[in-house]
Amino acid sequence: MSNSEPNNHYYEPAVPSLGLIEGTIIVMIVGAMAEVQWLDDQPLQVLGWILFPIEFPLNAVFFPGADTHVRKNGAALLEALPILLLGYVLYRLANGALSVLRRVLPKRPQ
Repeated sequence: MSNSEPNNHYYEPAVPSLGLIEGTIIVMIVGAMAEVQWLDDQPLQVLGWILFPIEFPLNAVFFPGADTHVRKNGAALLEALPILLLGYVLYRLANGALSVLRRVLPKRPQ
C-alpha cells in the first residue's frame, strides 16, 4: 500500500522510530550500565566480599581449576543476579512440587 492511491487512509511514517517499549528498554539498559560503573568506582568494595563465600565453594565443586577472586561491586552484582535468580527459580519449583504432593498424597487420619 502506498499513500498515492485515492481514498487511502493508510499512514506510512516517513522515518521509522522507536516505540515506547523499545525506548524504555534502552534507557533501562543504559541506566543499569551507569549504576554498575558507579558501583565499581566506589572505594568501599562490599558486594565482592559478600559474594566470595558463595562463589568459592561453587567454583571448588564445579570448576576445580578456577581461581576465585574478590570482585568489585559492579561485577559482583552482575554475578550475584543469576545466582539469586536461580535460587528463586529452585524455590518456586520446590514449592510447586510440595503443593502437588500435598494434593496427591492422602491425608493422614487424626
